[in-house]
Amino acid sequence: MENNLMGGSVSRPIIRNKGLLCLTLAVILTFSCVFTYHSTFKQAASQPISSMHRNATSKMTSYEDDLARLRLKYQAPVSIYDPYLGRNRTLYGRFLHITDIHPDRHYGENNSISRLCHYPPAQSSIFGSGDNDVDDLAPRFGKAMAGCDSPMDLIDYTLKWVRENLRDKIDFVIWTGDNIRHDNDRSIPRTESRIFEMNEIVSGKFHDLFSKHDSDDPRNLDVAVIPSLGNNDVFPHNLFSLGPTLQTRELYKIWDDFIPQEQQRTFDRVASFVKEVIPGKLAVISINTLYLFKSNPLVDNCNGRKQPGYQLLIWLGYVLQEIRERGMKVWISGHVPPIQKNMDDSCYNKFSAWTYEYRDIIIGGVYGHMNLDHFIPVDGKKSKKRIEKYSTDADIPVLLKTEEGHNTEVSAFEKLLNDIHLEGAQPVNKEAYMDDVRETIYNKVRKKLGSIDDITAKRKTKDDIYERYSIVHIAGSVVPTFNPSFRVWEYNITDLVDDVKAREIRPWNEFFRSLETELFEDSGNGVDIFSLDRNKNDKTTPPKKPKDLPLGPAYIPQLFTPTSFVQYYADLESINEHYLKEVSDGVAPDEAADSVFHYDVEYTSVDEGFDSKSLLVGDYLEFAAKLSKKEKLWGAYKKRAFISSGYKDE
Repeated sequence: MENNLMGGSVSRPIIRNKGLLCLTLAVILTFSCVFTYHSTFKQAASQPISSMHRNATSKMTSYEDDLARLRLKYQAPVSIYDPYLGRNRTLYGRFLHITDIHPDRHYGENNSISRLCHYPPAQSSIFGSGDNDVDDLAPRFGKAMAGCDSPMDLIDYTLKWVRENLRDKIDFVIWTGDNIRHDNDRSIPRTESRIFEMNEIVSGKFHDLFSKHDSDDPRNLDVAVIPSLGNNDVFPHNLFSLGPTLQTRELYKIWDDFIPQEQQRTFDRVASFVKEVIPGKLAVISINTLYLFKSNPLVDNCNGRKQPGYQLLIWLGYVLQEIRERGMKVWISGHVPPIQKNMDDSCYNKFSAWTYEYRDIIIGGVYGHMNLDHFIPVDGKKSKKRIEKYSTDADIPVLLKTEEGHNTEVSAFEKLLNDIHLEGAQPVNKEAYMDDVRETIYNKVRKKLGSIDDITAKRKTKDDIYERYSIVHIAGSVVPTFNPSFRVWEYNITDLVDDVKAREIRPWNEFFRSLETELFEDSGNGVDIFSLDRNKNDKTTPPKKPKDLPLGPAYIPQLFTPTSFVQYYADLESINEHYLKEVSDGVAPDEAADSVFHYDVEYTSVDEGFDSKSLLVGDYLEFAAKLSKKEKLWGAYKKRAFISSGYKDE
């Protein structure tokens, strides 16, 4: 007897016939497999055709249906290795731009709109005073054009919608500031600590939304986030001095997980940074536009070496040159749009000149602040010519004023306190502004494009005109100045190749260590301004673009060229109406909110008349020319500028 595997015994006769037993078992198993395969095949054949490959295609079909619902285009995703994260990432050729959230913890549902949505309606008196009529009651999600900031529910449900609809379809997020309520209620003054606190809360919401949840590393994000500083994110609003300061240090702590660590010291200086969103190929610059903003009392111009804007432009120049040398392309982002309305002339001209001379790498610029969805073409070549006409004699008085410290913090606060304009969310004279844009900017573009037909003019082509411009994209806001909105941009990744592992990605540490030294040396310490040769030593003026460098993605279709965009908005009037109906029908408030709150597609670039394959500078200039002369087109454009809210100047 021999032991079997279970500890029992078998007789020798069975052992002698084990060959026959094995043969029998093999035959049985063969017939069993054939029967199973035949049954499975018959079952599959009896199913509808769409079910034949359901396991292989159902996810793709669902994904494409989802894109169609969101009016997004399908591009074959590209997997790349990210050496900074130490893992592969999937790219979809899209990014989200969101701005001006303005959350207000003092906002209360059914509070009085006429009292900034902060307080209950006043009681009516026998004389009929009071503000407790239905139209004055603040809705749960906010009301367009009412002048109140964003209720916290609007923020939370907006980010919830992004999580459920966009998070798995975008590569990065550009988030351009103003994460605190306006300073428009003297009864509840904003404090520096409260501003930091709310910025930290909103930053945490973004981090929670886009982080890799199965990772212990807080910098390990599924979707890169690039924040920038808003004029309401500082105390007092608009006023922000050159770092290092308490505010720059606190901002770095708040955005620590979003900013590359090697940039801590330079961020502490200029509150700006650069982030590679596709390693070695595509970056986003977050620029602190408050150093260029003429409403910042500490900014006189961008000519004096100790001016914040001067230092910022030096930083920008070094960063752009480094990006060019690495063979990368870049988006520029910030809060205040760099247009003449917002900047001192010297700051505007110099910044525009940088975008012009680096047109081989700069794709475009996205900004917020104005709450209006529109674009401004900027003639960088004209700005460069203006700079070249500056004379040293003309600039010396400005420099003397700056170097002698005339613009002290005392005079800055006096300027701030004398400012009678009280900022808020309610729109005023926006139609007049848009009409002015049409007349002074779009119409000028049309005339310039028309000049090529003038036989007396210098011979030039439309491409020559296109090349001198860049486009400032100004976004609608989440705060219900009009209706809440944001945009998803789509860009070309067709020729993107994952060659990161095959080539060396240079670390940025050495560059930023060197940049720290350069910024210190260029800070103006010990400079004799009377011996200053502006044409040779002014590093805030860009050198000419080398002739052998081809135009970049903003001008010629190529990798990273913008191809389309989709504008999303929340129709607050409809949402609030449906919410109240569900609640009146007995649905629990939070359940009703989950049911009714959503964003819709307001329009796409194709709806606006752009080419379906690209969004080049030339496309925007041609569209601007049409807007200047076609009334019906202008009416539709202006409606979208006000986020379909029906706004009209009073």
